[in-house]
Amino acid sequence: MTQENKPRYAADLMAGQVALVTGSGSGMGRATALEMAGCGARLALFARREEPLQETAEMIRAMGGEAFVVTGDTRDEDSIEVAMIKIKEHYGQLDVLVNNAGGQYIAAARDITNKGFEAVIRNNLIGSWQMTRAAADHFMYENGGSVVFVTAISGRSALTGFTHTVAARAGVTGMMRTLAAEWGEYGIRLNCVAPGTIKTEALGRYPITPEQWQMLNRSVLNRMGAAEDISGMIIYLASKLGGFITGEDVYVDGGETLHMGHDARDMINPELFENRKRGDGKS
Repeated sequence: MTQENKPRYAADLMAGQVALVTGSGSGMGRATALEMAGCGARLALFARREEPLQETAEMIRAMGGEAFVVTGDTRDEDSIEVAMIKIKEHYGQLDVLVNNAGGQYIAAARDITNKGFEAVIRNNLIGSWQMTRAAADHFMYENGGSVVFVTAISGRSALTGFTHTVAARAGVTGMMRTLAAEWGEYGIRLNCVAPGTIKTEALGRYPITPEQWQMLNRSVLNRMGAAEDISGMIIYLASKLGGFITGEDVYVDGGETLHMGHDARDMINPELFENRKRGDGKS
């Protein structure tokens, strides 16, 4: 549902469908799950921690929707297999997969260790592949379906301070396009949604204040995005509205990538940020 709690799509848009949303305990994942429930979908909620998932499930049930909580880790192939079996036992089908789970940390490239780089690749790229392969194996080769990957705007511009996640997200986009070409014959559609700077609780994990985020925001619409800005596009691509769209990388960034690049150097070098505020430093 939107921030105003008013549905943007028909209440039966996804009726009869089952959707699995990873990372659905908060942020964009929760917003997507709630809005899909408002469109009539039955939800499978997946993440490592059960408590946030149960909170999302209760919100869905309070709307009159149906939600099934499955804990697991996208990086762990065995836990994914268990989750797919549980979904099959509970719902008997899976029509939509939203690969929303992921994460990274900010660091200058010279400070990223091989272990840290590999961890972000595993979290964002390998985790998305493992979820997608499992969904196809268990459900979609036989019945078709839609897969939406939530990536990042770094595919069109540099994102300094995030070399590891830029590599991972670019890999997801390339993987998505190739799978779209291979799996079209099975009736499986795959697309990416690339968010710009979105105002969720995840921003609090970075060493920068909300005021500084606002100063760094480069959206030409003069605001940061909301989780619902992303969920609306995910639902469009996942539902029959996007039934003839596959292999696309859709940017939902308020025009942020119209600029030369998204620059996070200020978060790596606080002194640079202070110089910019004073007007005596170069960016």
